[in-house]
Amino acid sequence: MRIIVFMLCFICFASPPARAGEIVLGAIFELKGSQAPTAQEALNGALLAVKKINSSKDKIKIRLDVESVSGDTTGVLNGVNNLSKSTGIIAATGLISEDAALAATPAFQAATLPFLCTGAQADSLSSSGGDIFTLAVPNTRTGQMLAEFAGNTMQINNIILIRSDLSDSSARQADGFARRFKKNGGKIMAEIRITEPSPDLSFVSQKLEELAPAQNTDSAVVDESVQASNADDSAAGLDIQKRETEQETPQVEAVAVFTPPNVAAKVLEQLKQSKQTYTILGGTCFDYVSIQKNILEYPATIYHAAQASMDRDTPLVHSFIESYKNLFGSSPKTGYAGLGFDSIMLLAAAQQETSTGIVNELAKITAFEGVCGKISFQGHSAYKPLYIIQIESGQKSMATALD
Repeated sequence: MRIIVFMLCFICFASPPARAGEIVLGAIFELKGSQAPTAQEALNGALLAVKKINSSKDKIKIRLDVESVSGDTTGVLNGVNNLSKSTGIIAATGLISEDAALAATPAFQAATLPFLCTGAQADSLSSSGGDIFTLAVPNTRTGQMLAEFAGNTMQINNIILIRSDLSDSSARQADGFARRFKKNGGKIMAEIRITEPSPDLSFVSQKLEELAPAQNTDSAVVDESVQASNADDSAAGLDIQKRETEQETPQVEAVAVFTPPNVAAKVLEQLKQSKQTYTILGGTCFDYVSIQKNILEYPATIYHAAQASMDRDTPLVHSFIESYKNLFGSSPKTGYAGLGFDSIMLLAAAQQETSTGIVNELAKITAFEGVCGKISFQGHSAYKPLYIIQIESGQKSMATALD
């Protein structure tokens, strides 16, 4: 597996002159630092897309020039500068973290190089001007959609919110979630703000003990099956606990977690150790490679947002996973692999040989069938589904898709 990946990357890093009929695209990913495992999956998806296009009978062929960065501002700017100097390059894609994307966009604008951001969810990216496009559902919308799922589908009324206060992507998802959840009549019984990258989380258990010393002891509970529709118009059965009578003292029904992935992993471990295994509602931070082990070992149900679902039952997703396994030796752990794949396929779908042509055609794309679902551009922002992933007893499935 490593030899194949190394050879692919070696070929992509080379920058010979473009051949006739060849489109040169750039890719920039955070392959150094804490984001690296997830960014590698996104790059793997992009490499798989290039392989698929170049092995097809279509006239269009793609060469991908890759820049590996650590995610810090200096590294990102250097990476963009290197791509902008690549011979014949007409557009670029990549980046999964918000800070890196916000640092990169002005540099891409200055270089007049169109950029389709693969996974960063900053709300301002698609309106930043120039030829900047985004694929991911933005932060505020992600939080709002998860709040709708929590209140309308799961019928959850009372939660504890553990949220980032670090001015990051998770913080903005938390803002969108909290406002919509409360607007819909939900109650946030306690809001715990994370103000440092590696916090002591012992107070989480203490707060839960104060608010809910015992679960489901003072009201009748009935199991009710609710059908949640998804993008494929099929249905996923969700077991919902619906209270027949309102409790005198509301109890915590779920814990919503919007934090960086490393903190979310610690939250799960803290709850597991204290045997306070509540239903978890999580943002897209749960769809990172670094948290997957903690998710699968958590003894209660987790529902989290994701930009793509590897459990979506479509021929394209099945084919993607099989091809990914054949090329890289294992299935993708997160939806970011699908984002990387779709980013390249979207740029290729524009089928133009100039930067201006790619920009004009990309903006016109509607109902493009991707691994992430049907994708249409509204302005410079992609309109696509957000997925709710369910993990129970170590098994992942797609609970629903939200539009």
